[in-house]
Amino acid sequence: MLNKMIMIGRLVHQPELHTTPSEKHVTRFTVAINRKYKGQDGERQTDFINAVAWGKMAENLASYGTKGSLISVDGELRTRKYEKNGETHYASEVLCHGFQLLESRAQRAMRENNVSQELADLILEEEPLPF
Repeated sequence: MLNKMIMIGRLVHQPELHTTPSEKHVTRFTVAINRKYKGQDGERQTDFINAVAWGKMAENLASYGTKGSLISVDGELRTRKYEKNGETHYASEVLCHGFQLLESRAQRAMRENNVSQELADLILEEEPLPF
C-alpha cells in the first residue's frame, strides 16, 4: 500500500519551533493551496492543509520558512484522535518527510516588500506536456 502526499502552496503563518517534553523538535504549519479550477462565483477556492515536521527538518523550516513562502512538501497523510472535554476528536495532517522552499531570496524580498503584486499572487497553472 502507498500513502504519499506532494503539495505546493504558500505557508499561511510563520512556522514556530516547539520542543516536546522528551526534547524532540516539532513544527506544525499550514499550507494554502489554490484549487485548479474556479468556483461558480468565478473565484478560486483555497484548501488549507495542516502539516507537521519533526527533528532537524522542523528546525530548518522554522529558521528559513516565512509567512507566504512558496513551499513544496512531500510526506504522508496521517489521522490521529484525541480527547478534549470528554469528546473524541479526529485530526488529519501531513507528516512531512521533506520540503523545499521554491523562492529565491530575491523573490522573497520582493514579495515581502510588496514590490511585485504579480509575484505575491503567483498561481501555478497546469499546462499540457509537449509530448
